[in-house]
Amino acid sequence: MAAKKDYLWENNSLLTEKGFRMIHEIFSFGLHDFLSEIDIVSLLHRLIIMILSVVFILTMFHLLKLFFGRLFKGKISETRRSIVKKGIQYAGFVLAVLFVFKSLGIDTNAILGAAGIASVVLGFAAQTSVSSLISGFFLLSEKSFAVGDTIKVDNTTGVVLSVDLLSVKLRTFDNLFVRIPNEAIIKSSMTNITRFPLRRLDLNFLVAYKGNLEKVRDTLLQLAAENRFSLENPAPFFGIDKLGESGITVLFNLWFESSNFSNLKTSIIMDIKKRFESEGIEIPCQRINVTVTEPLRQP
Repeated sequence: MAAKKDYLWENNSLLTEKGFRMIHEIFSFGLHDFLSEIDIVSLLHRLIIMILSVVFILTMFHLLKLFFGRLFKGKISETRRSIVKKGIQYAGFVLAVLFVFKSLGIDTNAILGAAGIASVVLGFAAQTSVSSLISGFFLLSEKSFAVGDTIKVDNTTGVVLSVDLLSVKLRTFDNLFVRIPNEAIIKSSMTNITRFPLRRLDLNFLVAYKGNLEKVRDTLLQLAAENRFSLENPAPFFGIDKLGESGITVLFNLWFESSNFSNLKTSIIMDIKKRFESEGIEIPCQRINVTVTEPLRQP
């Protein structure tokens, strides 16, 4: 019985020893093949070259963006110059990504094909964005406004901060940031307030019937000549619009530089009120005559 146990122990020990030896040989062989197929030094070398190449591509396109930005400064509008700079920047990003894919052995043709299919699907899913994108090209070709202009779109008035392919950014006069899609600008009425260097201020007000219109005309023209924001050429205009129920409607037009709108409007209205009061010229208020046909009954 003891001899049988010793025999089994010896056989188990031999099997265990052979098993460990076999596993060790398999593992050593596999690790050796893995290390032989992948050279760590070569992998690090390729990784460093890829990173340096990406940095070089992005740096070169950044320098190209600065170069063309300075080259086109003053030659084209600020809006188009911004579009050119962004186009160069995006082209650099795309080229860097394609280079990384190429270095990793990824088939870029398949990626470009998939991107084309994805763009078609996204185009149907985002029709509003595509419409704004197309409208952006129309806005750039029309040159209706540029960065720095003051425009009015529907009930929104502000200074143009940027003109992008999808939207236009405005800063209103109460310092609010407004984003208007290009599609909305194409479909609505847009007014460029500062497109031309000169503008005209139109004032309409009533003068009493008992007033002297020649005196009113001379007073207004004198006030225009004394106001430093009013231009002599084109000359101010005085006219009569109509005879109303409460008085005579007078037209008074003044020309000014676009940047002086608020200064002229405020100062000329204050001067007119002050001078009319001193000259005894009455600006009548609307009057309503009520006629009572029956006497009021006492309670």
